[in-house]
Amino acid sequence: MYNEKYDPFDQMTFTYDKCFLCGNELTSNNYSVEHIFPKWLQNKFDLWNQDLILLNGTQIKYRNLTIPCCKNCNTTMSKCIEKPVERAVEAGYEEFIRLDKKIVFQWLNKISYGMLFKELSLKQDIRNPHSPTIYNEEQLKQHHMQYMFLKSIIDGAEYIEKPYSLLIFRLRLEEEESRYWAADNPFLKTFFIRMNDIGIIAHLMDNGYQEGFFMEFPDMVELLNKELHPIQFAELCAKLLYKSSLFNRNPFFTIVFDKDKKMKNIIAHPLSGDAFDEWSQEDYARCLEVYWQKWGLKFDDIYKGNDLVITYLRNEDGTFKDFYN
Repeated sequence: MYNEKYDPFDQMTFTYDKCFLCGNELTSNNYSVEHIFPKWLQNKFDLWNQDLILLNGTQIKYRNLTIPCCKNCNTTMSKCIEKPVERAVEAGYEEFIRLDKKIVFQWLNKISYGMLFKELSLKQDIRNPHSPTIYNEEQLKQHHMQYMFLKSIIDGAEYIEKPYSLLIFRLRLEEEESRYWAADNPFLKTFFIRMNDIGIIAHLMDNGYQEGFFMEFPDMVELLNKELHPIQFAELCAKLLYKSSLFNRNPFFTIVFDKDKKMKNIIAHPLSGDAFDEWSQEDYARCLEVYWQKWGLKFDDIYKGNDLVITYLRNEDGTFKDFYN
C-alpha cells in the first residue's frame, strides 16, 4: 500500500530496506532495484561497464548505481518518464524537442536525486573512517524539494509555474566525438547531458529564473536554433554552472495536498529582481577550463587578462561562429 505520509527527510532516514520513493518495506514480493542511469541509456551508449567517479573520488560501475525501489514505483516511473524519454532520445532531436519539458525535468531530477541517495553514506575522505560524510544535515535539507518533485510523479501532482530552467540544443553528430556525456552538480543543482544530437542544460530548482534570464538576450536565444559543435555546448554548460554558483536566492514553493494527503499541486513562486552575485571573468575562465579540458585548452589559453575570455560561440564581429558552413 502506498504511504502518502512517508518522507525520508522527516527523520533523515535513508535506508535500503524501504523503497526510496514511497517508503514501503521491501519484501521478496515487491522488491526491485532502480537503476539511477536507466538500463536503456546504459545499453544505448555502452555505459554498463564504464566507471563513474563519485563526489569523494570513489569509482563505481554504471551498472552498480542502483537504489532500492518497490515494483509499483518502478513501474510508474517507467511509464511516466523513462519510456517517453527513451522513445524521444531514440528518435533524435526533432522528436525530443517536442517532449513535454516537465517529463525531461522529472527524468533529470530522478537521476540527480538517485545519485544523492547513493552518495549519502559516503565519507569525504574514503581513507579515513572518521571522516565526515559528504553531506551534512543542513546541506541535505536543501534537497528536500527534489524528493518532493520526484514523489509528485507517484501522486500525479500538477505544477503551477515551473520549478526548473531547461534549455535543449541541437548538437552535430560527429564520429570522432563522444555521443554521450553528463555532468551533475548536486550542490548547485545543475544537470548537463548530451545524448547523440541532443544537448540539455538544466537547473533543477531555480523556479525558471535562469532560463528566463537566458531568454532575455537575443544572441543567446539564437543558439537554440543553431546546430552546435560540442565545444560550444560545453561553453554554454560552463556559463550556466558558473552563473548558478552566483545564484543568491532561495526559491520558494507551496505544496497543496488533497483530502487523502496526496500532493495535488506544487506551486513554484516566481523570483524577481537581481538574483546573482557579481560575475568574475577570471573565475568563469577557470570554470571553462574544466569543461574544455577535452580539447586541451588551459587557463592561459582561455583567459587573456583585462576581463577577456575567448569564446567559440561568436566571431569577432558578433555573428554566430558556425563550424559547419
